Amino acid sequence: MVLYFSGTGNSRYVAQKIAEISCDDVISINQRLKAQDYGRISSDKPLVFVGPVYAGRLPRVMDEYIKKVNFTGTKCAYFIGTCAQTPWMTVEYVEKLCKEKAFSLLGFNSVVMPQGYIAGGGTKPKEVNDKILKEAEPKIIKIAETIRDMKMLPKEQPGKAMMSKILNPMMYAMMISAKGFTATDKCIGCGKCETRCPLNNVKLVNGKPTWGKECTHCMACIAGCPAEAIEYGKKTQGKPRYFLGEK
Repeated sequence: MVLYFSGTGNSRYVAQKIAEISCDDVISINQRLKAQDYGRISSDKPLVFVGPVYAGRLPRVMDEYIKKVNFTGTKCAYFIGTCAQTPWMTVEYVEKLCKEKAFSLLGFNSVVMPQGYIAGGGTKPKEVNDKILKEAEPKIIKIAETIRDMKMLPKEQPGKAMMSKILNPMMYAMMISAKGFTATDKCIGCGKCETRCPLNNVKLVNGKPTWGKECTHCMACIAGCPAEAIEYGKKTQGKPRYFLGEK
């Protein structure tokens, strides 16, 4: 069973590739969170969790979802992180999670994918993203084949601890908020931002999106807007959007 959390599409893309090559089923954690569905999940094949790296760790909402769900059948698990540069010390927190869930960790690997965190102003032009995606493909396939064959993933050298241990808590305390999101006059009222928000934090009011207090900064609303009508303060103005998949 392949389970993924994804805001701008990177982890969804990797998860679907893994599921295709390993002939496995896929579950969107986004959809489960949106439906507040924490029902039991059973799998005879190893569990495969795919998610983005947020400042050196998996997203808290993904971590909390895994902790709440009762997984039956296999206790073997793989974890794959998608990141713009390095997963830092994500593996350390994955190991702690596996210990808490009594999972047997068959390996953690990361895949460098295009930067989707537009609230941080780090998105790149399309030609740069296309190059990154092309270079990522061989590693995605190799990971998928290893999972298909139920072998251990090769161990990666972890990055420095400062991002995961110090900056991650600071990011959640000081940066992750929905207060900066606004809709411009380009908004067409399609409601895709509301549909895509995994925490039901975006609601259309009089045809325009409004944001509540629950936000994980997945960037699904702003990156997936077909009219590019959403901004996050001044940080995103004039910045290229990145969304892997149909808008």
